[in-house]
Amino acid sequence: MKNKVKRSSALSFIGVVLLILSAVFVVLYFVSTNDDIQRWYSKYESLLLTIDEAILSIGYNELIVLVIFILYAIKTFIPFATIPAMCVLSGMVYDPLPALVVNVIGYSIMLVLRYKFGRKHGGGNAYRLLRKNSMSRMLIERDGKGNPWALFILRSIPGLPTNPVSQIYGAMGYNFGKYMAISVASFLPKLFSYTFIGVYAFDPLSLPFFLPILVLLALSGVSILVINSVLNRYKKSQNSRKGVT
Repeated sequence: MKNKVKRSSALSFIGVVLLILSAVFVVLYFVSTNDDIQRWYSKYESLLLTIDEAILSIGYNELIVLVIFILYAIKTFIPFATIPAMCVLSGMVYDPLPALVVNVIGYSIMLVLRYKFGRKHGGGNAYRLLRKNSMSRMLIERDGKGNPWALFILRSIPGLPTNPVSQIYGAMGYNFGKYMAISVASFLPKLFSYTFIGVYAFDPLSLPFFLPILVLLALSGVSILVINSVLNRYKKSQNSRKGVT
């Protein structure tokens, strides 16, 4: 019971903090519209615009796309960079829609490679740890073939590594089409937000730059609170079956 209280309190605290931070970013945006701050920002705006134009004029678009895809593929097995960093990079180089497409394809490459790896080599250390915890095992394995709702939630948790989840679902032999659809759909808001941060990285006081950060913080806070609620309900139902109050 003590561990449950610690976990529940910690998740609730983190979720609420993230929601508070999202509200803080709303305030910061309105503060940034102050005339004095805008005048200060105008001194640097032309420099940022020059850097942005220099990046856009590099050319070699096809080569850059290929390099980004290769980076995503490498990240499947070597954690040298984060997904947000690569999304921001794409956003800095391309317009919003092409950048988003590049990131969706790159993320999908990671999903496919690690799923196939799990099918061939098993779930690895993450799967072994999962099977030691009865609650986690029941929630994720469900009937032994994987829980789609757990997959959706796991993709929504902020900061949770993508690859171990992919490998676990590959090892369980979860339906590949459903796995891809759920994984992409649940992670798309994050890909969208990371990409737009990159697109507007050289205009940091604009609404399009603030908005995706706000969305990320709010979604992360809500997802953590939802996960905490699900875990509490599941634990409560398990205790009820055992006659524990």
